[in-house]
Amino acid sequence: MIAPETGQALCRLLFSAAAIIVYGAGCFFAVVAPPRLGLEISTATGAGIRVASVVAFAASLCWLPIEAAVIGGGWPSAIDGSTLSVLAFDTMIGTAWMVRVILALLTAAVFVARPRANRGQAVLAAMLLASLALSGHAEMNEGARRTLHILNHGLHLLSGGFWLGLLIMLPPCLSRLRDPVLGAEARTALRRFSLTGHVAVALVIATGIVNTALILGRWPDDPTSPYQRLLDVKIILVIAMTSLAVLNRYVFVPRLKTQHDRAVASIRTGTLVEIALGAGVLALVAVFGLMDPR
Repeated sequence: MIAPETGQALCRLLFSAAAIIVYGAGCFFAVVAPPRLGLEISTATGAGIRVASVVAFAASLCWLPIEAAVIGGGWPSAIDGSTLSVLAFDTMIGTAWMVRVILALLTAAVFVARPRANRGQAVLAAMLLASLALSGHAEMNEGARRTLHILNHGLHLLSGGFWLGLLIMLPPCLSRLRDPVLGAEARTALRRFSLTGHVAVALVIATGIVNTALILGRWPDDPTSPYQRLLDVKIILVIAMTSLAVLNRYVFVPRLKTQHDRAVASIRTGTLVEIALGAGVLALVAVFGLMDPR
C-alpha cells in the first residue's frame, strides 16, 4: 500500500489537473470561442469535461481523510471519526476542505448538466481552482502577509490554469481552421487566445516571483533543499513553456497565411509539448507543495 504522503500528492495532482481542465474549458467557451465554434467543440469535448468535473469533486472528498492519515501517521486515521471531526471543524485545513467540497459539488453539478460553460460557470470553476490557495505555504504567515500570500497564490493559480487550460482546448480549435463554416470563428478564437495568453503568461511569471519572495525571501539557490531543487526544475519548465508560446505566436502563427498546413502542424506540436510540460509542472507542485521550503 502506498504511503499517506504519496496519496496526498496524488490527490493534489488529480484535483489540480481536473480543476484546470474544467476552468480552461469554462474560459474557452465563455471568453475565447465564438458561439458556433463553442457549440461544435463542446459536443466533441463534453464527455471529457464532465469526467474532469466529477474527478475534481471525488478528489476534494478524499482530501480530508488523506490529510488525517498523514497527520495520524497511517491509513487507519483516515477513517477515525474523532480525528476527522477535529480536522473538519477545529482547523483551517477543515475550513478549506469544506469550502473546496462545496465548490467542487456545485461545479460538477453545473458542468455535468452543461459542459459548454457560460460566464457564471467559468467564475465558479475559477473559484474552485483558486480554493487551492487556502491550503499550502500561506499558512506559515499571519495577518496581512498571509492574506497577501493567499491572494497572490490565487492569482497565480488562475493565470496558470487559464494558460494551461486553454492550451488543452486549442487542438480542437486548430482542427477547424480550414472548415468552410467554422474557419473564421476558429481564427477569431486563435486571436483571442493569443491576446489573453500574453496577459496570463505575464501574470504567471509575476505572481510566481512574488510567491517565491513570500515563501523564501530570496532566489531558490540552496542545492541541499529538496523543495528548492524541485522549485528550480519547475522554473525551468515554465521558461520552456514560455519559449514555446513565443515561438508559436511570433514564428508559426504569422505563417498561417503562407504555409497554412505546415504552420498548423507546428503550432499543434508546440501546443502538445507545452501541455506535457504543464503536466510536469503540476506533478512537481503536487510534491514540493507539501515540503518544508527551508
